[in-house]
Order: sequence, then C-alpha cells, then structure tokens
Amino acid sequence: MPNVTRREILGVVGIAAVVVAISSVPYVLGYLSATPDTEFGGFLIDLDDSYSHLAKMQQGVWDGWRYRILFTPEEHPGAYLNTFYIALGKLSVLLHLSLIQTYQLARLTCGLALLVTSYIFLSLFLESKERRFVAYLLICFSSGLGWLVLLTGSATLAGLSPIDFWLMDAYTFFAILTFPHLTAAMTLLLLFFLLALRYVEASQVWPLFIGGLAVLGLVVIQPFAALLVDGILGVYWSLLFLRRRRLPSREALAFAIWALVPVPLLAYYYRAFISDPVFRSWSAQNLLPSPPIVHLVAGYGFLLPLAIGGTVHVIRHGGERASLLIAWLASASLLAYLPFALQRRMLEGLHIPLCVLATVGLLECLLPALLRLSWLKKLAAWRKYDDRGLRRLLIYCAIMATSPSNLYLLAGSSLAAIHHDPSLYYGLGETEAVDWLGSSTERTDTVLASYPIGRLIPARAGNRVFVGHFIETVEVERKRELAALFFDAGTSDGFRHTLLSEYGVRYVFHGPRERELGDFDPSGSEYLTPAFRNSEVCIYRVRT
Repeated sequence: MPNVTRREILGVVGIAAVVVAISSVPYVLGYLSATPDTEFGGFLIDLDDSYSHLAKMQQGVWDGWRYRILFTPEEHPGAYLNTFYIALGKLSVLLHLSLIQTYQLARLTCGLALLVTSYIFLSLFLESKERRFVAYLLICFSSGLGWLVLLTGSATLAGLSPIDFWLMDAYTFFAILTFPHLTAAMTLLLLFFLLALRYVEASQVWPLFIGGLAVLGLVVIQPFAALLVDGILGVYWSLLFLRRRRLPSREALAFAIWALVPVPLLAYYYRAFISDPVFRSWSAQNLLPSPPIVHLVAGYGFLLPLAIGGTVHVIRHGGERASLLIAWLASASLLAYLPFALQRRMLEGLHIPLCVLATVGLLECLLPALLRLSWLKKLAAWRKYDDRGLRRLLIYCAIMATSPSNLYLLAGSSLAAIHHDPSLYYGLGETEAVDWLGSSTERTDTVLASYPIGRLIPARAGNRVFVGHFIETVEVERKRELAALFFDAGTSDGFRHTLLSEYGVRYVFHGPRERELGDFDPSGSEYLTPAFRNSEVCIYRVRT
C-alpha cells in the first residue's frame, strides 16, 4: 500500500467533496428553477437512461430481485440483471427516502469513493506528493477539446458531437455528474488492480481471494467489464514476461483464476439474453460503437500527447509496476475498436491511468523543456517569478487547459435548468396523473402515452409502457410511429382498438404532450372510459 499520510488523505477527501458538490449544482438549480405549475424531473443528461435506472429501482421497491423491462409492453419472465439499481430501490425503503433522493445519495457516495480510490491507485505510481496532487487534479477536472469545436461555431466535429459532452464512460467528472453505477464500477476496477499489484509484488495470498470478489462485484454491475479486465491482465502479463525474460507462472495462475471467477455469472447473463426475445431485442438495439479516432484524440485533448510522453518515459525509466498503466492504455485502445456491439464501454476508467501517465509526461518531459526556454525565463523574471513559482504557474496552466469542457458541461446543464428546458420538467397535472397510476393500478398494467411521458411512468409509477426508451422498447421506432398514429385524429378507431388489444394496453394517458402528437379526442371513444382526470390530463381505462 502506498505511503500516504493522514493529512494527505484529508486533503484528498476535501477535494473530492468539492468535486461532488460542484457536480450537484445543476441539479440544485433544476429544483430551484421549477415554477409553481411544473416539477423538475430530477435529471439533466441522457434522460432515457436516467429514468431507466429509476425504473429499475422501482422494481427493487415492489418486487424481488428479478429485472423486467418496463419500457416495452411484451410480457417476459425477466432475469437477475441490473441488481445494482434494484438494490438501491430496496435501500430507499430501508432509509425511508424517495427513489430520486436515494439515487442522488448513491451518486455522491460513489463519486467520493471513486476519487479517494483513484488517489490511492495513482499513489502506487507517483512517489512525490506534488506529482500525486497534479495527477489527482487532472482526474478530477480534465476532459478534452470539445470546447474548441464549439468556439468554431459548430456543434459537431466531422458530423458528430464531441465526446466530451456525451461519452461519460471516458471521463471521471462526467461519470460523477451522471450515473452512480459507472462510478461504482470504476471504483471496483481500481480496487481490483490495487489488489492485483499487491499480489504480484508480495507473497501474500489474501489479495487473490479479495481480488476475485472485486471482479465478481464489478461484473454484477457491468458484465462487459470482464473483457476489459481480462484484456488488461493479458497485456500486463505479457509485459511482465518481456521484462523478466521468464514466464511469470505465479501471476499466470492468479490471472487465470480471476478470469474464471465470473464465468458462471457471465454464462447466466448470456443464457438470459439468448433465451428471452425481449432481452434479445434489447441486446440487438444496444449498439455502442466507439467514436472515430479523430474524436477520441480530440476527446482526450492535451492529456493524450502528455500521456504518450509519459509512456515513453515509463518504458525507459519506470519499474515493473508501471507496466500496468501501459497495459491498461494499450488493451483499452485495442478493445475499443474490435468489432463487437459494446466497443465504447471499453473506455470505462481509462481516464484515470491516462491522467497518471499525463502527469509523468508533464513533469518529466514538457515542463523541463519549457523551463529551458530563454524567453520564458525572461518573461518570468519580468513578472518577478522565481523558478519554483514559474513551475507552479505552468502546472496550474496545464491543469486549467484541460478543464473547459467540464466547465461547459456544468454551465450548459445549469442554463438548461435555469431556462426551463421543457424536456427537464413536467407539469404538475402530468406528475399528479402519473402518481395516480402508481397508487391506483397494477404494476403489470401497460400504459400508452407519448414518448416523454412513457419515459417517466416506469420511473415514477412502476407501470409498463408502450414506448419510452430508445433501446429497451422492443422495435422502438415502429412503436413511436404507432403511438403517433394512435393520437392522430385521422386514424380509424378499428386501428386503435386493434393496437390496444394486440399489445395488452390497459390505460391511455392523454395530456398536453399527447395532444401535440395529434387531435384525437379519446372522450368520444366507446372502448375508452375515463379513470382519472385533472386540469391537464385524462387517463382512460381500456374496456376489455
């Protein structure tokens, strides 16, 4: 374990607390900006997945541990998946907190855990306190060059939005800002590699067993992470072999054990996805390709050349331990572009070793070169900076140069909340109607509504919906078209009745967003009878 003082850890925890507090500012503004007739939905970025996580928590409140997709009307038995959020749902009951309160508590707690674990991890590779804090600040605040793309007046680079603003797997702060399962998985990933290094460098056996538990926990949260772990371990073992010029047999046995530990769980997941048509459809729609190389380069911005310099330095002067950083960088880069559906998930956690290597590149390569520049020395003398002050200024500038994209994320989401972006808020009549569904209907009852309301109902009421998620709704584009046709006044009643019957729809939600889809008036339909009404919404029960 690295030699980290208690005072040092207190500083680390303090910085981590500041980071998670900063990440909470847009959410606070969202709640404060709600008008008397609206309610903040609780989320700012990637609304589909955010509400999906709350829907999973709903199942933890009302059901056991078996997960069923609530964003599609097709009946299916479910499976033991997404247990992280189901467990959070059960935790909300124990703590007597609402689901959104428990979600935010988990986001803050997992974010703190990730940052503290990140510091312990980086301390294995950086000896001086100065280097540790430079790397730590990069982990906390750095991102890419997406902000430069915005300065050109365009929101896209080669037709795609910069990954700084949508690929949360690739950045530590972005993960803290959004999803607790991401930060929990990254924390377990770092803990596992801490234990793996402990096993490699010491004769103790206990890290082998605890490491196995860490891998198992990681796969429970993110099943695909097994591939990332195996890839990193494989490259790391190869580098050990090259350095030692003999087979690392002890490490080979441990790495094989860690690779085999999650196999039964992965086999269960695989069987669940191939045997259930609904899960199979979910998997087929869950295509997550990596961004083009130019986007990845721009997405890591100044970090990337610094990390390359740090990698060269580590290869020349670093010890055996640093081979893990190189293995992580190499394997993640390769796996992210192999031909399979979840490519970009292989970038998860990569930001952390990249920041460690970038710190080495900054302090060992770039900074010495800059301090040798005569014009910079003259400028520093004119501004009355001594060598130490100039060094600190350059480090500060380097850290600040990597952070504008995260500042944009904060500012953009905060302004969206303050300016009352309609996608972030619901009318009180809409939320009252959704709450009625949660209290007065069966969880298995399917509700037909517009896409934005279909996104909210499973998360807030726990009902199934006809359409509401871009991946989890079976044949989502077709169902969006069918929902639009249902609310179109020109559609025949025969079509509507057939649609409701075919998909087992029990209730029709008719509010302002549904009226935007079409002028159909359900009140005159013989097959629909009012079950709930307020000033904005009427919910109709389908007559069987």
